[in-house]
Amino acid sequence: MIRTTITALAIATSAIATPALADSAKAYCEMVRTNGEILKGSCTWSQMQGNVYIDHFNHYAFAFPAAEEGKTYERTNREGAGPSFKRPGYVINVYWEKPVREPGGI
Repeated sequence: MIRTTITALAIATSAIATPALADSAKAYCEMVRTNGEILKGSCTWSQMQGNVYIDHFNHYAFAFPAAEEGKTYERTNREGAGPSFKRPGYVINVYWEKPVREPGGI
């Protein structure tokens, strides 16, 4: 009885102490500001329990909490690319691969 209780307590304690791991991926981000300025570069995209984090993007970091979706930002899941996040003042587009320039483009 005591051995079972101790084992159960040990399992419960280790489950509490183990942090939830985030899904993380290297990506390419593009921020388009309402004033027309565009910022592009590599970034790290991660998601944990619906909360999205964009880090290492030209010295910027962004958090998009799941509880704030539809309130402080809008999320759009794009076919063939990563998600897009829109807040007042800017839109961040995430790409799983760096977009290729169109032929003849600048």
